[in-house]
Amino acid sequence: MKQTTLRTSLVKRQWWVPALLFGLSLALYASTLAPTVATLFDDSLELQLALPTFAIIHPTGYPLYSLLGFAFTHTMLLGDVAFRANLFSAVAASGAVALLYVVARQLGSSIIPAVSAAALLAVSPVWWSQATIAEVYALQGLLSLFVLYALLYWEGGADAPTRDRRLWLVGFSLGLGLTHHRMTVLLLPAAAVFMLWRDTGLWRRPRAWLLPLLALVAPLSLYGILPLRSAVGSLDGSYARIGFWQWVMGGGYSTFLRQNPFGIERNWGDLFGLLDAQYGTWGYLAALMGVSLWRLHPRRFVLLALMAVADLVFVRTYLVADYEVFAIPLFLIWPLLIAVGLTSLIDTLTGPLLALLRRMSVLRRWPPPWRRRVWALLAIPLLVWPLLLGQQRYAQADRSQPPARAWGVHDYGLDMLASMEPDAQVVGILGEMTLLRYFQRTAGIRPDVRTIAADDDTARLAAITASVASGHPTYTTRPLVGLPETMQLDASGPLVQVHSPDQPFPRPGSLAGDPIPLLPEVSLYSWQIEKRQPRSGPSARLTLRWLVHKAPAFDFKISARLLTPQGDLLVQKDDFPVHNSYPPTFWRPGDIVIDSYDLPLPPTAPPTLTLLVILYNPHDGSEIARWQQSNITF
Repeated sequence: MKQTTLRTSLVKRQWWVPALLFGLSLALYASTLAPTVATLFDDSLELQLALPTFAIIHPTGYPLYSLLGFAFTHTMLLGDVAFRANLFSAVAASGAVALLYVVARQLGSSIIPAVSAAALLAVSPVWWSQATIAEVYALQGLLSLFVLYALLYWEGGADAPTRDRRLWLVGFSLGLGLTHHRMTVLLLPAAAVFMLWRDTGLWRRPRAWLLPLLALVAPLSLYGILPLRSAVGSLDGSYARIGFWQWVMGGGYSTFLRQNPFGIERNWGDLFGLLDAQYGTWGYLAALMGVSLWRLHPRRFVLLALMAVADLVFVRTYLVADYEVFAIPLFLIWPLLIAVGLTSLIDTLTGPLLALLRRMSVLRRWPPPWRRRVWALLAIPLLVWPLLLGQQRYAQADRSQPPARAWGVHDYGLDMLASMEPDAQVVGILGEMTLLRYFQRTAGIRPDVRTIAADDDTARLAAITASVASGHPTYTTRPLVGLPETMQLDASGPLVQVHSPDQPFPRPGSLAGDPIPLLPEVSLYSWQIEKRQPRSGPSARLTLRWLVHKAPAFDFKISARLLTPQGDLLVQKDDFPVHNSYPPTFWRPGDIVIDSYDLPLPPTAPPTLTLLVILYNPHDGSEIARWQQSNITF
């Protein structure tokens, strides 16, 4: 009991340990942080646009995250706003690492095991991934640990009046959690059992609940941000249709509890395998030793166990693809058990080792206190464990490298905007349009372009047809059934430009002399290749213009290649024409089809290259035509 009291007092005195953990974690996450927008089809891109513009985030709205993120992106003036949104996650994740150390010490862990456990969380793959990009789960982890801290702080009250005075912090922590993410609900049963176990008369003191209830409800008032921002609305415009209550309750997500719309198969082995991927076999063994908490503090053990079980059952039942982020509460509880388990193990080993050293007369050369020095001798190697794991996982977790990974989405968005004519309209799915809107609304790039989001194929085809009919230059982002049958398609950078075959469309003159006959149906009218230097890495953009004599009999595929002067293949891109959108059997006689291929250039590319274009049958790979141009220089 005396040893536990000493450890609890050290929590207050050794503030520099969690501060150091926060700083080191933040340095780690900052070094691997995504430098800008990094994804197209997940929530991160939405958040990188919604935070600086204070738009309403998808259900349940996440008002606490929205408010804090808005303030952070407008005060931390580093990089672009997407980088600041990513950095906000890094700060929250680092705070959680530091707070996990504090909670581990509250549970009775010694300093070094608590540091080791916190570092294990910092380098666990799922947690690390959420710390380097704009997402809501790092803040949720921090708030979950805050709830644990508040409960243990309340438990430490020596008498009922002291606990009643501390009870407001429990209510406030739960209110903050519920204002951010409804996964906080999973903590409530464990919290209730823990509190009634500690103070069985608590429910008979209703006056003690008044301030905690006010502290719980006060953060929930932040949901009032949603109607106040209704004029801005959500990025997809659905808030106006769904309304406040349905938005806050997030009823649409309950589908994944009742049904299995994606046909996902998941079993308990998948969940425990995911846990093993975070902390490994040694993590399992150390956490099992943490069961010793049951003997010392059964109430605290039950608190952690109930939280872990509630999360496991939820993740097993909630059939979404990215289930690993919903297991983060479990990933937080596991290192707490590891910290307690390692402390128990070293306490157990210290006595026998002391006896052995006495027999070997080693202790005569050591000044007292001997036990503390032996304890440190056993514990310090624990710090090597997370360091080795971090070194192994660094390259996989690093979102800042290589350039193609770090800047590819960013450059794709700028390339799309640069490829469109003035007053153009572009139709694509929501993620692609959100990327374009990000640059329009945060950097003021190409505000003349109108973006039209349509995820459904039928709706997208209707929007494209209406845009062409309006006379605006019209573009789309991907192949679409029904489009080549009715429209003329051309490549424009990474986009597909759409125009009616009934309307005259200006065509560029030849850049390569007379057309080069390759097939009876098709000639190469002209070609052009240019080197591009985006931040994602150098590339060569090849533009081919095909002169159509008559519609080809089958849909051939095109292989664009760059060769070294020795004839070795340097880079290759195989596609159907016009970004896989315009099969040759739909080409019309007399048309000139503009086609485009981007070929990434490796750093070792020689200054002079050979361009090779092959037309082939995709069914059997047989070549039907080829054209080659030597001495290509940039």
